Amino acid sequence: MAFGAEIRRPGRARLAQGFSLLEMLASVVIITLLMSAVFTFTYQMQKRFQGNAVKTESNQAARAALELVTQEIGQAGYNAHYYPHKTSSANITANADPQCLTLNNIDGINVGDWLQIDTGVNNEIVQVVGVTGKLPPNPPYATVVCTSAGANQIYAVLQMYHNGSGTPFPVISYKMPYPAGILQGTGTSSDQTLEFFGDINNDGVIRYVVYSLTPTTSPATTVSVGGATYTLYNLRRSITPVTFTAGAVNDPSSPLVQNVLYDVANARGPTGQPIFGYPTTIVVGVVPNQVTVVGTIVVTLSVAVNPRSLESLRVEWYTMATQLRPLNLSAAVAINMVGGARYMVKLPPGLPMTYPTGY
Repeated sequence: MAFGAEIRRPGRARLAQGFSLLEMLASVVIITLLMSAVFTFTYQMQKRFQGNAVKTESNQAARAALELVTQEIGQAGYNAHYYPHKTSSANITANADPQCLTLNNIDGINVGDWLQIDTGVNNEIVQVVGVTGKLPPNPPYATVVCTSAGANQIYAVLQMYHNGSGTPFPVISYKMPYPAGILQGTGTSSDQTLEFFGDINNDGVIRYVVYSLTPTTSPATTVSVGGATYTLYNLRRSITPVTFTAGAVNDPSSPLVQNVLYDVANARGPTGQPIFGYPTTIVVGVVPNQVTVVGTIVVTLSVAVNPRSLESLRVEWYTMATQLRPLNLSAAVAINMVGGARYMVKLPPGLPMTYPTGY
């Protein structure tokens, strides 16, 4: 046998290398830990994504509500002019008592409006105390129905003679702003309720708008923020055409923003501010009495998210605020200061309306 040659022994084969049980267990543990971390990360990302979606949706709802409030408050107190001018072909005998006057149409004429009747020596300015389908709530006018000669009739005191049988005489409608376009007083606008009226949609129809709060659940849900307790509310809105009659009920409300944080007892949200604030008001004389005109409205909405964050399970909230200046009410003050108060209607009959059942 040569020196250095390999010795082979028959009957014995080389054993194959493999993993031991300990190595297998170690691998399983490592894979389990890695997958657990991956699943935990994926779950958190999913929660964060869902939470961001909820925040975005809530933010958009609150922003849309704030834009709507801004637009509608801008129309508060608006009382649009109506053209062309009205005419009448009636023959009227002067009378100290109200009587019916038929016009070619009464579109846009409401109870309380001022009308300029006829021209020349027969010209007079009268205030409408009743309109077909819109009679005032106070006697003796509430029992009068002007339908003897047609539906387009007004009811007013006419102290001049008018002859429209030959040539119809003109009837011009005075449309001054309503100085009390934002209602204030007992049972109306407050820190948590906003009530106003006017030609809100700029379509010639006077509408009554109410923004108010109702709890999101029954019983009400409360949360703690910074050591203070707040109730979760829905900010709701209703809008109703004004009927100018007693006992009118506004249309049911619908929710605009959910989970509004507010402490009714202390009239404040998490920012320390009310939802509706009126920092500037002006008391002016409108014949035959005085009226408080709102100069500025501050709207502050603090909204809880979901109401708790899906990711942290803590109460998270954000605030949106705006300051508004009702221009129509400012115009009413300006008109009043130059002696135009005679033609300004303080408040349409029938306002404020009554909330419907379940409001």
